[in-house]
Amino acid sequence: MQKCTSLLVLFYALGVFATLEVGFGFILEGSSNRSCIESEKLSLLRLKEHFVDPSLYLWSWVGDDCCAWHGIVCSKKTGHIIELNLRNGALSGDQIHSSLLDLKYLTYLDLSLNYFYGIQIPDFFGSFRDLTYLNLSFSHFEGLVPHHLGNLSSLQYLDLNDNFLLSIDNMGWLSKLSMLEYLDLSSVNLSRATHWFPPTNMLPSSISVLNLYGCHLPNDILGSLLFSNLTSLVILDLGYNQIKSSFPLWVFNNSGLTHLNFGQNIFSGPLPEAIGGLPSLLELDLSSNDFQDPIPESISRLTSLTNLHLSNNKLQGLIPTSIGSLTSLLELDLSNNMFQGVIPESIGRLTCLTILHLSNNKLQGSIPRSIGSLSSLSTLDLAFNKFQGLIPQSIGKLTSLSSLDLSENRLNHSIPTEMGNLTKLNHLIISSNELKGCLPNAFCQLSKLETLYADKNHLSESIPKCIGELSNLKELDLFSNSWEGFVSEHHFFNLTILTYFYISSNSDLAFNVSSEWVPPFQLQYLYMKSLKVGPRFPNWLMTQQEIRYIRMSNTSISDKIPADWFVSLLSRAFIVDLFNNEIKGTQLSYISSASDGLAILALSNNHLSGEFPAFLCNLTSLSTLVFSNNNFSGELPQCLGKLTELRDFDVMNNSFYGEIPVSLGSLKHLTYLNLHNNKFQGKLPLSFQNLKELVALDLGKNNLSDFLPSWIGEQLPRLQYLILRSNNFYGTIPTEICHNSTIQILNLARNQIIGHIPPCFGNFSAMITSDSRLTMGPGFSSENGEMIIDNSKGYELEYTSTLGFLVSIDLSNNDISGEILDELMDLHGLLNLNLAGNRLAGNIPDRIGKLEQLEYLDLSSNELYGHIPQSLSDLNFLSSLNLSFNDLSGRIPTGNQLQTLDDPSIYAGNSQLCGQPLLKPCLDSYREACSDSDSDDERLWFYAGMGPGLLVGLLLFCASLQVNKS
Repeated sequence: MQKCTSLLVLFYALGVFATLEVGFGFILEGSSNRSCIESEKLSLLRLKEHFVDPSLYLWSWVGDDCCAWHGIVCSKKTGHIIELNLRNGALSGDQIHSSLLDLKYLTYLDLSLNYFYGIQIPDFFGSFRDLTYLNLSFSHFEGLVPHHLGNLSSLQYLDLNDNFLLSIDNMGWLSKLSMLEYLDLSSVNLSRATHWFPPTNMLPSSISVLNLYGCHLPNDILGSLLFSNLTSLVILDLGYNQIKSSFPLWVFNNSGLTHLNFGQNIFSGPLPEAIGGLPSLLELDLSSNDFQDPIPESISRLTSLTNLHLSNNKLQGLIPTSIGSLTSLLELDLSNNMFQGVIPESIGRLTCLTILHLSNNKLQGSIPRSIGSLSSLSTLDLAFNKFQGLIPQSIGKLTSLSSLDLSENRLNHSIPTEMGNLTKLNHLIISSNELKGCLPNAFCQLSKLETLYADKNHLSESIPKCIGELSNLKELDLFSNSWEGFVSEHHFFNLTILTYFYISSNSDLAFNVSSEWVPPFQLQYLYMKSLKVGPRFPNWLMTQQEIRYIRMSNTSISDKIPADWFVSLLSRAFIVDLFNNEIKGTQLSYISSASDGLAILALSNNHLSGEFPAFLCNLTSLSTLVFSNNNFSGELPQCLGKLTELRDFDVMNNSFYGEIPVSLGSLKHLTYLNLHNNKFQGKLPLSFQNLKELVALDLGKNNLSDFLPSWIGEQLPRLQYLILRSNNFYGTIPTEICHNSTIQILNLARNQIIGHIPPCFGNFSAMITSDSRLTMGPGFSSENGEMIIDNSKGYELEYTSTLGFLVSIDLSNNDISGEILDELMDLHGLLNLNLAGNRLAGNIPDRIGKLEQLEYLDLSSNELYGHIPQSLSDLNFLSSLNLSFNDLSGRIPTGNQLQTLDDPSIYAGNSQLCGQPLLKPCLDSYREACSDSDSDDERLWFYAGMGPGLLVGLLLFCASLQVNKS
């Protein structure tokens, strides 16, 4: 531990030295023993007149001796002012007055940490020929950096850091600064300096600090040079730019380099083996690039390294065992790469480590026990890997730990009670694992805990009541587990600053609190799902006056929403979701106003009634509005067109009537529109042609009457889901619909459509591949109660999170004629095909076996004839088949999945079909059986006649022998 402390002190001291070493000598040289020169004093006073000084930084600038004024140093030999230091003065003004020019002997000028907004760096700054130190950092100068600064031939230190409104169009003037040792231009815009590296390379070889962080540097010849004039660098920072290059090899000529930052660029290729040749390196940051391949073994030679940041690259392979040689490391970040294998046991040798980030890799195996040796560790992040097995008990030895993230792994077994020893822990995240058992009572010892995420596990039993003693807890997530028993007031006894609470259970959990209970907290985020809260609307919830996010789904509430509370909630919340309860009443219709900050309002699967609440038209920030599965009625108002941010609108399964509002066509961001199963009538609004972002349109089960419009294919380029079933659409299917090559679900069933199936259906490219996925809008979520009803299997199925897997065509119960097109057999990704109840004729295509993903096929009640193709037996996923009531003939194919479809009714109404599962045998089978019987009879008579013949022949042979003998 003493070694680690020494490293921290050394690291800090080196940083201070790098900043101050150049200017240190000037403070020693000056003296205030001699009175200042009158003309220089007057110049300072004129300079002061043009400054705004709210903090009275220049209060001492009075009296005759300006050498005694704050920030002024005079030469003890000549009396001339040689140093002007106005650092951190909070000064502002309209200009830096030219009277400063009278201070001709200035060697040190520091105007850093001021507020010179709108002021350019004066050209006359280039006139101070004796200036060795110039610091204008954090001073908010604007405009071009004057090239006149190139005249400062004595300058050793130049710092323009963090003047992000400054820019440089040409770096050539830098090459004139032949004495420069320290250059910091970080955050100055160099995007116009297209060839920035050649003049940088002409800086004197004595330069030790070069900082060009965040300068918008464009590409240059950086990586193509093998040698450079820069050989004395101690600090090189080119981070946060746009440099696209391989690792520049000239860097390795700087053997004294202590800090190297190439982070947040576009460097690529492997990390060179030569990187081990920088023995003085303390800090190496190559994060957020495109470096590839494994970490070179030579990195183990950087034994002085304290910070190693390689995150956000494409590094792969194993974490080298030799990394255990870097015993001076304080920070190690390898996150967001593609490392595989296990964490080496040698990691336990990095006993000075305070931060370890290995998240977002492909690491697997067990978390090594040796990790418990990292006694200085304050942050440990192993999230988003494939770790499995136990959380090691040795993790309880990390008593300095303040943040622990083990989420998104495959850790199982129970949580070790030793984690209760981590008494300095502020943040604990164990979400999305397979942890079992209970939440240990030992967690109640974590008195400094602010965040506890234990969601998405297999935790069970009751939640320990002592969790209510964690008085520093702000965020508690127990969502998606198998909790049992009750949640009571005791669980929240001392949680006075709790703002975030998520809970749900796959088992039997009840929220059992008194009707008079007033929580000690004010929540901002609340998510309760699948636990018993009702039947009454909870009184404690009405005490929560700061909620901005609320989801309460499947909580058994069967009460009315308190109107006053709901109005108050809508005035501050951005998400309100009360999905799948039994909330009732008409009071929403009487609310007159609400805040326009609401983004999601989901009240689906309840018993709400009345007309559409008109106040919703004023919520112009709404992106998701879901009222499906309620008892609303009346007409949808035209004012819905004011909801210009709306992306998802769902009023499925209500009793709305009248015409669909034309104004919906002005919602240009709409991606999901579901009006399924209402009583809408009239035509499809022509304004829907404006919905260029529409992905899903469901108008099924209404009373709409219109031609199938051709513009659906021409004007809705992103449409993937179209359902118009159970209306009164008529006419032919327009060929323009095939322009929507992205169509993945097409349902036109139960209308009055005539004509043929267009051959261009084969152009539905989203149905051709088996890996098609429907991508809904950003707001579509089963959490909000949004869903799609599909009837292509002959009965209604609700699709929510599995919607992306559905690929379907349903044209059933129309008046479509012609043949089943061979082009349809190219739609290899099709899962459901329903053409039943039409007038289709001809043969079933022989290539139907090419629909290899097909699960449901219904061709019933048509006029199809001929044999059933044998290729039908190739459909290995087929679980439902209906070919009834056609004019099919011949043997029913057998084999594979067809053997399981043994219901005779699926072939009924085809009088010339035979074979299993029908009771009617095929005629050719009967003939084969008869032929086999005749052959058996012939063989019997053959053998029956052969016996006597042999006997007669034998007797004749014996008689002839007897005659010969006589």
